[in-house]
This record gives sequence, C-alpha cells and structure tokens, in this order.
Amino acid sequence: MYRILRRTGIVLVVLALILIPIRGDAAPILRPGDTGQAVVTLQQMLVQAGFPPGPVDGYFGPRTLAALKSFQSTYGLVADGICGPLTWAALERALEVSRDSGRLRGITIALDAGHGGKEPGAISPWGDKEKDFTLLITLKVRDYLERYGAKVILTRYGDYSPGWDWWQPVDELLARVSLANSNAADIFVSVHCNAYPKDPTVSGVMAFYRAGSGESARLAWNLAGPVARMSGLELLGVQEGPYYVLNHTYMPAVLMELGFMTNWHDVTLLRQNWFQDVLAQGIVQGILSYFGR
Repeated sequence: MYRILRRTGIVLVVLALILIPIRGDAAPILRPGDTGQAVVTLQQMLVQAGFPPGPVDGYFGPRTLAALKSFQSTYGLVADGICGPLTWAALERALEVSRDSGRLRGITIALDAGHGGKEPGAISPWGDKEKDFTLLITLKVRDYLERYGAKVILTRYGDYSPGWDWWQPVDELLARVSLANSNAADIFVSVHCNAYPKDPTVSGVMAFYRAGSGESARLAWNLAGPVARMSGLELLGVQEGPYYVLNHTYMPAVLMELGFMTNWHDVTLLRQNWFQDVLAQGIVQGILSYFGR
C-alpha cells in the first residue's frame, strides 16, 4: 500500500509540474544539456515567438541554444544561452504581444535606460542613483507600450552596462545604439535624470534630439509636453543634443531628462512608484501622439 501511495504521489507531482503554466518568476533555469517538459515548453515558446529551435523534443541541444541566444540578442537580453527568469518573462511578453492587436502593433521601439552597472549616473546628495530611477521608469514604459502591441527593445533589463557580456565586450554607448540599429527600431528613447550642482533649486523636464533631424525634433516635442503636463514638472526646454546615442542611431532619437538629481523636490518624487508611473505614462502618451495613434 505504501508503494502504491508513493507512486501515486509521484505521478500527481509530475502532472502538476506539467499542467501548471510556466511563469517568468517561478520557472526553472535551463541550460544546454537539460531535458524534460520544461525544455519542451521553452522550445514551443521559441517556435511561437518566431525563433525555431528544431525538433520540439525536450532536449536542450545546439539548435535550441542557437534559437534561444538569437531571441535573447533580439530582445536586448544577455545572450548567454541560459533560460532564466528574465528570458522566461521576455518570452511570455513576446507571445502576449503577438496575440494582441494594439494601437502600436507593427511598431518597434528601442528604450534606453541611462547608465547601469559600474556607471551610476548622477548621484543625489542623499545617495540616490540615477541608474536606478531610469531603469524603473523605462520598465514601466515598456509594459505600457507592450499593452499597445509595440515590440520593445531594451538596452538593459537590469543593473549592468550594455555590451559588457558580449562575445567581444564593447563600449556601452556603442552597444546601446547597436541594439536599436540592428533591430530596425522605429524610434529610440533614452531615459535620464538631470543634475545641476551649481543651483539645487533647478527643477523640471528637458528633451534633447538629434541635430538636424526634423523627425527627432517632432518626437521630442511630442514626448516633452505630456511628460511635463502629467508630472507637474516645468518644461525647461526642447533642444538639439550632442549625445552619442542620438547621433549614432538611424531612427528618430530623443533623450529625456526627467527631473534633477540635485533637487530635493524632484528626487523625493522620483523615489515614488506612482510618480515613476506618471512619467512612464507621459512618455507613452507622447509616443502614441507621435505615431498618430
């Protein structure tokens, strides 16, 4: 009787593992050489996402590895061939987008969270790091855009410097523009926070665009207005910028400065989840306006 119950229990556990949908926050970490139902699920998702891994046979072999790395590279993930939580989540979002017919369907948008890794960006007098704010806001923008059906390319998903893990490490700025250019993004939006130590009372929003690009200027004005209006921050200006990411991308490109890291009021707001969400919504409304959607 004990053996029968034990076997029944094992069968139930196996069935549960098969029937419970894999989610990014609970899925197993898969590596080359792994086998089983989780690998079958990975292969099926790669097929649906447009990255065929060969036979759906439950074996994480060379073809599955190649397909996974291609997917990771396309979506701005670390192309290490390991399927962890970030890759599972990206696969789920890619499939959700493919099933949706949103207002931005067919549009590819590159989002660049400024700084990351060893480069913190501006640091407030109270210890806040620009790289943390830019990533949180950018991830919220991504979520909104994907709900509208857009394909979103992120230059970073976490606290790292883009390009550090490539087969031949490259400069982070080159990596950022390469991800946008290689994926033929329709627009490029870089998210930053400003700083002006000489006058900590300076507060507000600024937008910079590629010099000589009328479409970049139009995108900048479309973004700056809703962001300032919805956040309540003053719009300090929309102007040409000399930044590498603006001048080396092939599509309309804008760099947004969202508040000042040297201003107590701005930093206090930037710490708040609801305010990060407001800034993200402003950017999204601007993008919708730009595309006439």
